[in-house]
Amino acid sequence: MKRRLLSLILCGLMLLGGCGRQAVQEEIWELEEKNVATFSDGETVDRWRGYFENGLQEPWSVYELADGTVLLTEDDVVSVESDTAGYGSLTEEVQAAVSAWYQGEGKYYDLSALLSASYTRWQEQGESFVPGRVGQSTTSTATSGSVIYFTTTVEQAVDPENGQQLRYSAAFDRANGQRLDLWTLFTVPEADARMALAAAAGDDPAVQETLAAAIDPVHVIFFEDRLEVEFPAGSLEGLDTAYILVVDYAQLDGVLASSALPGGAERS
Repeated sequence: MKRRLLSLILCGLMLLGGCGRQAVQEEIWELEEKNVATFSDGETVDRWRGYFENGLQEPWSVYELADGTVLLTEDDVVSVESDTAGYGSLTEEVQAAVSAWYQGEGKYYDLSALLSASYTRWQEQGESFVPGRVGQSTTSTATSGSVIYFTTTVEQAVDPENGQQLRYSAAFDRANGQRLDLWTLFTVPEADARMALAAAAGDDPAVQETLAAAIDPVHVIFFEDRLEVEFPAGSLEGLDTAYILVVDYAQLDGVLASSALPGGAERS
């Protein structure tokens, strides 16, 4: 798919005021980076971005082969600084600490792997090929008296018909911006906290133990009214799709520290 057609399609999908006005303007494509990736057969892919006559630029870039075929569209990262509600409520010192931590984290997806997979799919599908897409955004999802919780969401689809969403959490001390280890937010040892979370899956001890062992702290997502434990596809034997365990904060009474309990939650 050529980049001009792709731009029109993406513009039509975006619910942004003024997108239609931009679509009729002359669009100029500029090369942002050459030879971003080189595949095993020697073919390379470059990154391009579209600009309009009024100076606006597309909020995405495209990865394109020499013949003009777009393999992948990458949305601009929506950084934590864009979260005016949560991040914006922090002091400048704490904001700086949180920003520095996320800058160190970078992107939560492997661009090279996505490009390689898209190239392989293009070779297999030929004219029927539709470009893949990836994007990442970070926003606050909960706050307590002492802690602010952020969640980074990655939407990726090497094949547009089989997209995947992955979420990554991070908790910070609201007083100094220090990144907090998940298990320090509980009043019990890690093993007991894992079992308390897994207990929400039901009364089967075997299931609880399996889930407790498989919990990855970065996939424990805090919201104002609940907590979610995400198990990505493949994280459990036989799990071909993502599984989300929803935990009511009342189930963690005496287990989750009161200072870590989101302000909108109420214990029964």
